[in-house]
Amino acid sequence: MATADPRTQAPPPSPPKRRTRRPLPAAAPGRVWLTALAVGAVAAVLAYLLAPVSPPPPARFGGHNALAEDVAAVVDPRDVQGLVVARFPVDAPDAVEFAWGGTLDGAVPVDEDTPFETASVFKTITAMTLADMVENGETSLDRTLAEVFPDAEFADPDVAGATLEDLATHHSGLPTAPDGTTLRSRILPALNLTDPYAAAEPPVEALATTTADRPGEFQYSNLGFSVLGAALAAESGTPYPELVAERVLEPLGMDDTVIVEGVPEGGAAPNVVPGARTEPWDNTAYAPAGITTWSTAADLARFLTAVADGTAPGTGALDTVREDVAFPGVPADHPSGLDGFDLGLAWMTSDWPDVGRVTSHSGGTLGTATMVAFDDTHGVVVMANSMAVDSLGLSRELLKDDPEPLTGGLPVWLTTVPTVMMTVIPPVLLLSLLLRRRTLLTQRPLDRLRVVSLSLGSLSWLAAGQRAGDWTSTPMLLWALAAGVVAAAVTVGVWFLRGAPTENGRWRWLHVPVFVLSVVFSLTLGSLMLWGLVAAYA
Repeated sequence: MATADPRTQAPPPSPPKRRTRRPLPAAAPGRVWLTALAVGAVAAVLAYLLAPVSPPPPARFGGHNALAEDVAAVVDPRDVQGLVVARFPVDAPDAVEFAWGGTLDGAVPVDEDTPFETASVFKTITAMTLADMVENGETSLDRTLAEVFPDAEFADPDVAGATLEDLATHHSGLPTAPDGTTLRSRILPALNLTDPYAAAEPPVEALATTTADRPGEFQYSNLGFSVLGAALAAESGTPYPELVAERVLEPLGMDDTVIVEGVPEGGAAPNVVPGARTEPWDNTAYAPAGITTWSTAADLARFLTAVADGTAPGTGALDTVREDVAFPGVPADHPSGLDGFDLGLAWMTSDWPDVGRVTSHSGGTLGTATMVAFDDTHGVVVMANSMAVDSLGLSRELLKDDPEPLTGGLPVWLTTVPTVMMTVIPPVLLLSLLLRRRTLLTQRPLDRLRVVSLSLGSLSWLAAGQRAGDWTSTPMLLWALAAGVVAAAVTVGVWFLRGAPTENGRWRWLHVPVFVLSVVFSLTLGSLMLWGLVAAYA
């Protein structure tokens, strides 16, 4: 029987190759975890005691009983850092009542003599200065910017042809901030709540690079009002701060209304939500728009009572110049009344539901909410140093016969859930890596790159939680515990850096670039958040 030649037989198939599991580094010994536990406990206590963001207890309201009761019925006290309200009968302007609640800094209470940022409410003072000058024949509403600034450079003939009336009614087409300052004035402040006008060009110089968008249509513009203030100074030959003091502030006895960089002594520093300080807006060139302008509820009550009874200088600013104007994007029948209002010089008059015909102007920065409003019977002033206060809604309720609690704000979970996620998830991922010696989601083994990237990520998100989180409805204890977990995990991570492999990824060509991107993102995020915190509390 013939036998097969083994040399001609095909070799048996090779067994399938098995992917070898990469070895895990040795676990950290107990003494390392005990040390980490002690470090984490100390870090948690210090984080709780020294956290920059420290929400105050819910505000308690005092002052004139009836007004204080109305404010308490309308406002959620958890939304208040500091709040002062004035109300008066139009036919008895000397009978002003005040109510207040909250503090400057968690300790010093506010009252009617506390300086707050006016924000855009100051536009009405700029507009009344214009009206006073027009009444005195010192300028006219149809004067163009090219006529006022004959030596200025203009990037757009539509801007050069804009009139003082266009500026005072937001119909010049100028944007809120100058062109060319998008990063520093829009993107960064939106990320870390810093001053959007810190790097803005002087208003008149900005005209050389700024173009108009839809001139002749309503477009709210801080730049436009700042150019208007510079134009009034040029027309009168008097610097803007001295001009408005001479024309409006001094005649009305508004001695505590000032233009100043920073927070004046005893002033209510701005907060995005109670306890979360933001940087004041400090470019005095934009004071005509309400930036770097501070006043008290007592001063604004003097101002509004004189406006309501027609004795204030420049009351012609209240005369309707443009009818049935609408804020872009405001739906019909919006309860704010901004879907169709009559516009004077800055002043807006519209129908408020359950109130009637109201003349008003609001103001707001990244940490301030203000309002002045009056109807046929009453006037109200609202000054708050927290964006959480709905100044328009509060004003509307205080003008009603039966004030009701404000509703329709953001649901609590909409701010609490992101705060919890940015605070809890990164520490959990880092701690899981060090306990299991592999990542929680992708099950990749621990290495130095992962220890470094997850540690930096956890630290940067801790800073983001402080800067961008809402701690009025989320317990601060959560952030302190997260800080303790991160501190403990980093302590263990430092031990692992001695013996763990530098890189233990499945695909090195991908792992290293992802690591670099992760580190760059964490450093950028952390730097932005720390910048915002330092700017706010410096």
